[in-house]
Amino acid sequence: MARRMLAHDWTGTSLGAPHQWPPSLKTAVRIMLTSRFAMWMAWGDDLTFFCNDAYVPTLGVKQVWALGTRADQVWAEIWNDIGPRIRQVLHAGEATWDQGLRLLLERSGYPEETYHTFSYSPLANDAGHVTGMLCVVAEESERVVGERRLRVLRDLAARMSEARTAADVYRAAEASLNTECHDLPFALVYQPAEPGRAQRTFVSGLNREHAAAPPWVALEDHDQADALWPVQAVLADGRAQLIADLTSCAELPRGPWDRAPTRALALPIARSGGPEPVGVFVAGLNPYRPLDDSYRGFLDLFVGQLAAGLANAAVFENERQRAEALTALDRAKTAFFANASHELRTPLTLMLGPIEDLLTDGAEPLTPPQRTTLDMAHRNSLRLLRLVNGLLDFSRLEAGEARTSYAPTDLAAFTADLAESFRDVVERAGLRYVVAAPDLPEPVYVDPDLWEKVVLNLLSNAFKFTLSGEVNVSLEAEGQAAVLRVQDSGVGVPSSDVPRLFERFHQVEGQGGRSFEGTGIGLALVQEIVELHGGQVGVQSRPGHGTTFTVRVPFGSAHLPRERLGAPRERTSTATGALPYVQEALRWLPHTGSGLALPEPDAAVTPSLRGRVLVADDNADLRDYIQRLLAPHHEVQVVADGAAALGAVQAAAPDLVITDVMMPRLDGFGLLRALRTGEATRTLPVIMLSARAGEEARVQGLEAGADDYLVKPFSARELLAKVNANLTLSRVRGEALAREQAYTAELEARVQARTAEVRRALEHSERQALELSTILASLPDAVYVGDLTGIKRANPPALALLGFTDLAQLDHPVPDLDEQLLLRDAATHGRLAAAESPFVKALTGEANQRDVLLRHPTSGEDRVVRIAAAPLWRGGDVVGAVSVVSDMTERARLQHVLQQANVELKRSNAELERFAYIASHDLQEPIRTVGSFAGLLGRKYGSLLDERGQQYLRTIEQGAERMKALVDDLLVFSRLNAEGPPLRSVNTHEPLREALARLDALAQSAGARVNVEALPTVKGDAPRLAQLFQNLIGNAIKFRRSEVVPEIHIGAQRQGDWWTFTVADNGIGINEGYQERIFEMFSRLHGRDRYEGTGLGLAICQKIVEGHGGRLWVSSLPGTGSTFHFTLPAPDA
Repeated sequence: MARRMLAHDWTGTSLGAPHQWPPSLKTAVRIMLTSRFAMWMAWGDDLTFFCNDAYVPTLGVKQVWALGTRADQVWAEIWNDIGPRIRQVLHAGEATWDQGLRLLLERSGYPEETYHTFSYSPLANDAGHVTGMLCVVAEESERVVGERRLRVLRDLAARMSEARTAADVYRAAEASLNTECHDLPFALVYQPAEPGRAQRTFVSGLNREHAAAPPWVALEDHDQADALWPVQAVLADGRAQLIADLTSCAELPRGPWDRAPTRALALPIARSGGPEPVGVFVAGLNPYRPLDDSYRGFLDLFVGQLAAGLANAAVFENERQRAEALTALDRAKTAFFANASHELRTPLTLMLGPIEDLLTDGAEPLTPPQRTTLDMAHRNSLRLLRLVNGLLDFSRLEAGEARTSYAPTDLAAFTADLAESFRDVVERAGLRYVVAAPDLPEPVYVDPDLWEKVVLNLLSNAFKFTLSGEVNVSLEAEGQAAVLRVQDSGVGVPSSDVPRLFERFHQVEGQGGRSFEGTGIGLALVQEIVELHGGQVGVQSRPGHGTTFTVRVPFGSAHLPRERLGAPRERTSTATGALPYVQEALRWLPHTGSGLALPEPDAAVTPSLRGRVLVADDNADLRDYIQRLLAPHHEVQVVADGAAALGAVQAAAPDLVITDVMMPRLDGFGLLRALRTGEATRTLPVIMLSARAGEEARVQGLEAGADDYLVKPFSARELLAKVNANLTLSRVRGEALAREQAYTAELEARVQARTAEVRRALEHSERQALELSTILASLPDAVYVGDLTGIKRANPPALALLGFTDLAQLDHPVPDLDEQLLLRDAATHGRLAAAESPFVKALTGEANQRDVLLRHPTSGEDRVVRIAAAPLWRGGDVVGAVSVVSDMTERARLQHVLQQANVELKRSNAELERFAYIASHDLQEPIRTVGSFAGLLGRKYGSLLDERGQQYLRTIEQGAERMKALVDDLLVFSRLNAEGPPLRSVNTHEPLREALARLDALAQSAGARVNVEALPTVKGDAPRLAQLFQNLIGNAIKFRRSEVVPEIHIGAQRQGDWWTFTVADNGIGINEGYQERIFEMFSRLHGRDRYEGTGLGLAICQKIVEGHGGRLWVSSLPGTGSTFHFTLPAPDA
């Protein structure tokens, strides 16, 4: 702002140029500019506007032109609010203070609701007169608006806490908006109610008849063109939509503002637990606030609270309906039990009557098997009658329809008689049984039928869960009540189950007793009956120490309904007496069976189908029944509970187990788990018996691991069919298992063999990896492996060459590493592009090699290296690359030295060749002269010489001849060192004929035979090839064996682009140790006294062959002969 003030043209203002400003103005401006607090000031009669940097955001778009303008023009839209305050400051010289004053600023192109806390202070000129005003201001728009919105949300949350229905939720929202609606001038909610239509369920700030609040909105696509609110679109995609222009809506409510909303936002109301919105919330927007993130957040929170309230209301409504349904279901259940129990008594009566007649008919006595069967039927019919009566009593008590008849009773005698009925069965079980019921001071008002059920239920319960020890029954007066105690030393009840003993249908899991049979309503019925008598029932129990039930019944009748005292019994009694309880208890005692002989095995049953069947059930009658059914067909063993069954299986495994689900000590599911976890019994077939019908019970049993499930009651045919089917399936499974085990054993052997093979391969791979690592570490060249992301493996020379100390430093993208190493072409020194890097090329699948310059990262020295890179493939894809980097710096230096040495050597060789040629050429004339004059002396004066003189002459002539041959060979050798004529197509027969012509005299003198095969045309120089053949054939004749005729064979064979020639002889041969040395200059294997020669012949041959780009070598055996091989290029090569 200071820079802008310096650049501003102040001459057009009433203040004039800054250098004319009074010191007081300059001081005020300096204070304002250096403050970090937002300030603006007005000075002079025109109230010229100044501000600092902190105040610029408040100006918004006005900051471009506000500086130096009249203050009443800068803030024209709010001058009615601030003008009087400024005039007061200027005229009275007194400061003002405003906190959170709302001002509608047009700083963003539209009127905006803002809040400011500010102070106007007077500014005096140099004469002490008030000439200006300084405003120190803090904008608090966000705080004020945020607190206002927070109050709305807080108020809505408080009201929502008491909402139980959707109507309550909407009333709470309406009440909150009635209290504060600056940010929601109006609001609507639409929810889908009918196919293709949404209903307005909430309206605030609008008249319900207003055109902008239609009660129904169409949701069909073809009806959306004229729709005011985008309800269908928001419901479809679940996203908010802005309605940017509401000018078409006439007379929208203004709410607390002086103008109506011009925009609205339609937001989805989220559904709890589902993606589809439950409705759409239409919010009219504050005309003086921007729709920024803060405003959107407020609307989202408001709609979120609304959605949560609707979800809670839905939950409350569902719970209310569920409670009503449960109440109706409970009433229906009670009615059903009462009706069903009542209806069951008629067929039970018709069953019991005929059975008892048959049992007591003395005229036609029953056979023992018939009587046993009818006794079992009679016992179970009485038990069924007792269970039906119990359900009937319970349903009557629960429905409040018990018609009791209380009468004064000698409760001690009555209770003692009931208890004595159990003495025989208790003592037969080996328990001590004590009954103590002294006379009471007065009769007790009880309903005898109901009291009978209390005593018998408690006694039956005590006997069922007492396996050893004693059962004590006592009745005595304690205070104003008769107290019945039934105490046992049985298994006891866990403390966690004690509070639930009197709950309906509750049974203690895993309790070890004589039986697990029962409906689970006996103790609940006892509690209901005792409470009908105005008494209380309690229990004390410890696992392993027994249980004591205590029943207290008050003396007198004041606590009983007067109308039921001595009232006649209005309903049929459900009392059955003690007989059914006692008979049932007798069947819990251990016994060896029914006493009848089992049927003989059926001879018609195939022996292979017979099996051993174990039956586990706590009901003795059912055990006997199943045993009689299965005995003709199978060997049957019966036990009374799951623990005994498990012991029997472990002693001798049966072929099939039939088990009841509910048994003492170990139930059917526990037995099944034990069998399925045992290795030997895992596949043992198990059939479960249960009285629980229905698909769920069957599925539960099968999921637990049972092979079959049989629901009581079942027919004999059904039981036999399931037993036979499961035994057959078990045998089939056993055979299949045996085959599978054999196959598994074979497979395991194969797997073990394969595993051993894989282990060996792995060990071999590890050895190879170790060897490779050792090799890499010992290689002088740098080797590294990686991919585009970086180097993954490198040997020590690679780290040293690249200037790194460990592998982690190389873990960078390869292009970055190349950039760091400053890779350049070794020849041109130009920088390499990333794609030209040998390693990067290899990663594209191209093996390549290149000499490059790299900059050593540590020393900064340039190194010449040769990088050979190849891709690493896996399954057809390049997964990395390997590079071998050879440091060529020293090699390049040595190569430069070598090149210089070669140049010098070539120069020396050329001089030597010139010298040899000149020397040889100059020697020829003296040698000819010596030879000629020696021959002339011999011819003219030989007769005058004695034998010794003649010998001297011959020596001179021979020396001259040898010297001439040596000089000729030297001339030939020196010519070969010079660059020869270009190679042409040569028919090798021609140079061979020329060589043979030269050697004709020598060959005839030696009697040599030369055999020549068909020879090819080659690329060569004919004169030199003639010299080659001449030397090789001449050697073959020279180094012949005296005892055989010399034979020389010459042939050729094509091998690719080359012809391989052979010159074979049957001469003296060459020792293996000398076969390489014979091609050296002046090399001789024999003295001159045996074979003449200069020692240059084969050296000349090697020079000729090498000049043709070929190779010369020999294979030989002493005393057998030698074969010289040489290669010449084919003409089409």
